[in-house]
Amino acid sequence: MSDPRKLQMLQLATLVSLLLALVNHLLPPKAFSATQMLFDYEFGLTRRGLFGEVFSWITGTSVSVSEVYAAAAVLALIGALAFYLFLSRQLPQQVSSYLLLILGLNSFAFASFVGNTGYLDALLLAVTLLALASDGRSTVGLSLRLGLVVIGVMIHENMLPYFTVLIGFDLWLARRDTRLGWLVALSPVLVGGLTIAALAGLGTFSTQQAADYAQYLQSRADFKLDPNSTDVAGRTIGQNFALMAELRGTTKYWAWVLFDGIPLLAMSLWLSWLAARLLGAVDVAGKVMMVGAVLAPISLNFIAFDVVRFGAASVLCGFLVLVLLVRHLPDAAQRLEQSLSWPVFVVLLVLNANMFTIEVNVGAGHVSQFPWVLLTQLQWFGN
Repeated sequence: MSDPRKLQMLQLATLVSLLLALVNHLLPPKAFSATQMLFDYEFGLTRRGLFGEVFSWITGTSVSVSEVYAAAAVLALIGALAFYLFLSRQLPQQVSSYLLLILGLNSFAFASFVGNTGYLDALLLAVTLLALASDGRSTVGLSLRLGLVVIGVMIHENMLPYFTVLIGFDLWLARRDTRLGWLVALSPVLVGGLTIAALAGLGTFSTQQAADYAQYLQSRADFKLDPNSTDVAGRTIGQNFALMAELRGTTKYWAWVLFDGIPLLAMSLWLSWLAARLLGAVDVAGKVMMVGAVLAPISLNFIAFDVVRFGAASVLCGFLVLVLLVRHLPDAAQRLEQSLSWPVFVVLLVLNANMFTIEVNVGAGHVSQFPWVLLTQLQWFGN
């Protein structure tokens, strides 16, 4: 039995960690993400239009920068609070649970996630956690999850690689002893894929339509929109692959991969290793699906240029996988207590508290923090 006073202190540490993460990283969005918050269905069905359609009901025909900033802040708060509440309520009252939560809230991935203001990742996470809060063994729970996958993909197509495998993994955990468990587990990915196919077929604009759409969006906003953001509406998947092939030939991209992508991947792999310990003796297919749930967001690097966002989503999925294992497997909580010892926690906390990724919002504090500070020092000594 854990000392209640010790648990109270650890609980206080989680609250302080959440507060500091929000204070340190909740900054205004850049024009790119702010622009995509305005995407709606004025020109018909289009990718990423669901949030903007609802947002336009609130703002009316004109959108101010203050309204966009307020919406971006609310989205970030919703996602961060949903992550905190889900972990704190699903994990048992034991020391290792609080250590895991403290590590998650102090991870450089969570800091990056909070700092992705204006992007819809936070809303996707909240939708996912709402789905995971349901009973995956019931027909109602399954229907709710599939419906929320469709809504998530309509908010942003990143929902498919971000969180549908995670939702499927939870369904497998809930139904692993049933005859159709694997089929049910794959259903969120199938439904999400079909939704993306429908959006690609019905919601992709021509070059001229994309230009007209950008002009329409600019007429609604009282601030300058980012043309690179509105170009997305008229860009096909094939064009995205071609763009990424070009970007991968630049030094800037590989610097981003080296300083941000690799540290985030390392954290995801450690979480996958810890999850494998909690899984225990299960078949290889179950372990493959677990690793897929953690690493699926990283697959977006083949088609899009957001190393930090994809890596951060992968790390958060790693923490959520651990929570799902503790929720479903009888011995997982005990294995977590054995695996996440104080020395391991301290080493990981020190590393995470001193790692920073490139700022996705208007901040630039990463240039004076590890590992990006190395480039700043090179410039300093080179002068």
